Amino acid sequence: MIDQTFLHCPGIGPKTERRLKELGFLNWQECLDRSSDLPFSKSGIERFLAAIRESLCALKKQDLTFLSTRLPPSEHWRILSRYFTDATFFDIETTGLSHYDSMTTLIAAYHQGQLHTFVYGENLDDFLQLVDRSTLLVTFNGNSYDIPFLENSFNIPAIGCPYIDLRWICYHQGYRGGLKAIEKQLGIRRPKEIRDIDGYEAVLLFDRWQRGATNARDKLICYCQIDVLATYLTAGRLLAEMGFKPQLPDMESLFAETRSHTALPLTAFKSVD
Repeated sequence: MIDQTFLHCPGIGPKTERRLKELGFLNWQECLDRSSDLPFSKSGIERFLAAIRESLCALKKQDLTFLSTRLPPSEHWRILSRYFTDATFFDIETTGLSHYDSMTTLIAAYHQGQLHTFVYGENLDDFLQLVDRSTLLVTFNGNSYDIPFLENSFNIPAIGCPYIDLRWICYHQGYRGGLKAIEKQLGIRRPKEIRDIDGYEAVLLFDRWQRGATNARDKLICYCQIDVLATYLTAGRLLAEMGFKPQLPDMESLFAETRSHTALPLTAFKSVD
């Protein structure tokens, strides 16, 4: 599926891509096999084939850094569909919106069927060990928020793992707005106990936690965990709409995992079919 787009090649836009597919060029290898039939000038064919060869090499090596940086965001669903079960989904909470003068308070990650929580003052730095074991990172709005925030918080030049932003996959599939709004459109409901918490209240919860309110710590952790599990389910629902059928855990058991990390008696997420 990854090799069925040409939009990352120089000079190729949607119109030219449609023309190629109408001529029977359905994947990268077919372009190499029938290079003499390509509808470009000699120099254009050379540039195009050079990009195709480089792309095939990256695909064979599973070089997701190359693929995620070369393919336009509209095509990142192709990467997600192939590496969905191997991807590490994560979400962060912070003390403010600016990654220059605010800090990370929590990170929740869903990695190969397990929920991980990294907490300020306890084990936050351990998240980088999980990143080292990860094939692909997936966030919602990570390009402009989560990724630069973590790089600044950990004082590192780069996160060190290929990543894709689910927000833009949603956008190109016609889903606009924040994660919660998109969840509702996809039939995902949050537990009523934390349904109304937003980023602003998350900052207040951290402040209460630092003042000694243990229940505020638990509620903040649960909110972050729900965010990352909702991100995972949103990705799965999107892929299902596009013809892929990722095997998702039972929703009740998936969200029941939050109970093992906090003292909150949360109800399970509800799905509206």
